[in-house]
Amino acid sequence: ANERALLMTSAKTGRNYRFYANEIASEPHGDFIDSMHRNWDGNFDMLEVHHGYIQWLFPVFENNGMNSRADPLSKPEAKLIREDSACARRVIRSYRMMLKFYGLQLVDEQTGEVQRDPELWRDRYGNLSRNSHNFLRISRIVTSLGELGFVRYKRPLVEFLQREIEQEGELSRCKGSLERFWLPLVHDEHTATYARKTLETPADRAESVVFTAAT
Repeated sequence: ANERALLMTSAKTGRNYRFYANEIASEPHGDFIDSMHRNWDGNFDMLEVHHGYIQWLFPVFENNGMNSRADPLSKPEAKLIREDSACARRVIRSYRMMLKFYGLQLVDEQTGEVQRDPELWRDRYGNLSRNSHNFLRISRIVTSLGELGFVRYKRPLVEFLQREIEQEGELSRCKGSLERFWLPLVHDEHTATYARKTLETPADRAESVVFTAAT
């Protein structure tokens, strides 16, 4: 018990937790998360060309991606974020911001259902198709959602993208990423291969306090 308490106390000094607590800014050339949500949301040019924010908004256990000034997510940090309602609401805001960037909307916070943004989707699908580094961003977002308490959001996003690609004839350039990366992030969670890749255990996919708190 004492060891667990020490780990959780240490996690409060972790930079991923402090960023989501709005105590520090992202790096490089970043901002505090509440300011990002106010000022970056809908700034599609910024979100496209800036390569140092996605690792802060969607940290994962596995690595810090292409940003040497971000940290991999620690498991005690992830638990703190899952159990902190203010942090959890910020995760949802981050997710909404990136969905809009891809031309999508979160239409149900309980189930994670997504749909096209009727005003944005054509333009944003075009941008997604032209800029393949966003395929890696989507893999990170899906993984991070599961580790930050929003595992229930993974399947609705990936299966929506699957329908767009396989049934609606959209986003054909994403087909390889869908098959090789996105679908396994949903369907293979309980395999050894998934565990080796993500460093997750089932306990790491516990639900956020926004779903478990008494209403």
